[in-house]
Amino acid sequence: MSENKYTEDTDKKVSELITNRILRHTVQFFKKGKKRLEPFGSGVFAKIHNDYFIITASHVADFFEKTPSEDLSIRVNKKSFINVLGDIKYTDIEKSKGIDLAYIKLDKQMIEPLSKPYIPIETDKIRSHHNLFYAMNYCVLGFPETNVTKENEPLDTGASFYLTSASKDNRYEKYMYDKKDYIIVNIEGKGTDIKTGDKTKVNTHFYGISGCGLWLLLFYKNPATGKDEIDYRLVGIMTEFKNSKYFCLIANKIYLLIEALKVIEKYKFKEIKIQY
Repeated sequence: MSENKYTEDTDKKVSELITNRILRHTVQFFKKGKKRLEPFGSGVFAKIHNDYFIITASHVADFFEKTPSEDLSIRVNKKSFINVLGDIKYTDIEKSKGIDLAYIKLDKQMIEPLSKPYIPIETDKIRSHHNLFYAMNYCVLGFPETNVTKENEPLDTGASFYLTSASKDNRYEKYMYDKKDYIIVNIEGKGTDIKTGDKTKVNTHFYGISGCGLWLLLFYKNPATGKDEIDYRLVGIMTEFKNSKYFCLIANKIYLLIEALKVIEKYKFKEIKIQY
């Protein structure tokens, strides 16, 4: 596996991977607005030990505690939405030293409608990640609140993705994040609109991507064909952004969620030694 510098060929393969796989692992939550549904964060659809989950940020999932009379919804086709049903577990951010992770263990009646438009990520695509890459090996894909049609138009939203690199230690020091539990990535230059494929200047308004995945892109040469290939792993969940001295996005490392599943759900995972 290697750090990557993009060429025209890798650009095309990355775009295909994001559109056909990572986008379909990613869900968008909606809440009831004054006139129509409104965007409310992102999440990752997952299948772990034959159970189905949505992994997200705790400050997204605590919507259910703060507004118990309301629902969050997920779009399952152009005109249809389903309510989120399931058992919700999330960290208390103040008591967990800023850890901002949650999961919803989905009610069985959600699985069939969700599984048509979305693909659950499974454990073979989830990895602890500690040896950071300082090249463009990271992808953040979510649904910014700004990617929505105007009020007088039919509701439609769009995902954006950002290809970026790991931040240097001074970002961790400035914003007081422990590298053991967090991954900080740079935000600069341009992002890409999934729907149009257009490169757009990065907006400083990142509300709505909370709960989406931080994905590690792995570039390698297929020994059977001799061709360059790309694989991917979920390594973090995005929780917040900073745009003061440094412009960057912060993710909690996914190993924290795996450790929680071991304790709460009593799951066992086979540990695999990895070099990245």
